[in-house]
Amino acid sequence: MNRQRNLFVFMGMVWSLVAIGLATADSPAERFLQQVKAGGKLDAAQVASLEQELASSDATAVEAAVTSALCRLYPDYEAAVRASDDDDLQQARQLLGGMTGSEDRFLAADASFYLARTMMNHERFEEAKQLLDALNGPLVDYSTHRTITQYYQGLAQAGLLQNDEAIKSFMEFLQFNADAPERLRVSAWRQVQQIQAIKKGQMDDIYQRMDFSRRRLEITEPGERTQEEQDNIVKMLKKLISEQEKKEASSSKSKSKSESESQQQQQQAQNQQKDQSESQSGGNSSNPNGKFVEKSYDTGNASPWSRLRDRSRDPANTAIKDKLPARYREIVERYYDAVNGNESAGSEPAPRGGGSPNQNR
Repeated sequence: MNRQRNLFVFMGMVWSLVAIGLATADSPAERFLQQVKAGGKLDAAQVASLEQELASSDATAVEAAVTSALCRLYPDYEAAVRASDDDDLQQARQLLGGMTGSEDRFLAADASFYLARTMMNHERFEEAKQLLDALNGPLVDYSTHRTITQYYQGLAQAGLLQNDEAIKSFMEFLQFNADAPERLRVSAWRQVQQIQAIKKGQMDDIYQRMDFSRRRLEITEPGERTQEEQDNIVKMLKKLISEQEKKEASSSKSKSKSESESQQQQQQAQNQQKDQSESQSGGNSSNPNGKFVEKSYDTGNASPWSRLRDRSRDPANTAIKDKLPARYREIVERYYDAVNGNESAGSEPAPRGGGSPNQNR
């Protein structure tokens, strides 16, 4: 009897675990369909159409079906989604903002995604990340936009200089989204490669920090964090300039030594010929043999980097512009223009490996 009772208890536990597994195996789309059926706000034909659309193997079609159904359930939501499609930041923020906290968690998740997408397109990474964190956290079971949300998460973290977190997000995206669009997978992998190649204090690091400062200044966020990164950039640039100056001085010294040895005999022969010529016409010279002596008042060899100290412009800015690779010159000029409040600060940034969010959606 006890054995039979224990068997029943064991089987009950098994079925409970199976039920839990089945419940967690339900996709957000299936749970949404169940909610729509229970709500009774759509007629039978609309429910049947929605059920057919949600059965599609095309993830994009499923996402669109959920959004369309939400627009039928909530008439104001259609205008909010249209504002996001039109990339109207102000309108999207106004219309979608209140819906992100809706009691209907499916509406909250869908609105959070479209508002996050708009924020990403306008490089508002701070605001976008809060929405993306919710979509990857409390709202994860209610969103059909999981794939693109994970990708956006990595982009936002990279834009906020959270490189370790960005690499993790991109790697999770690649690992768990094998059926994601190829353009997103390629972009994510390139982003990982670029971020992993960044070495602290080197130009890739400086470039990323400059882009961070440029973006913050363009959205009128000259706060403490922005000023801190500006200070870091200047320190890094000055260090690179100092290192480059030492290299050039060493290279110049070595080159001068080797050239002086190879040119010594030729110079001596030229001097002898010059001495003979000048001694013959030395009547007009104040020197005993009529030779003109040219004096140099230069205290030593001055490298191009040393001369930068005499220029009126910021030495870091000018040095980078004149000497470092062309791929960095534009961002350096834009960075300093932005700091100085010039109109050219609003120009488009140099493209990165992953492209803009607009290109990847």
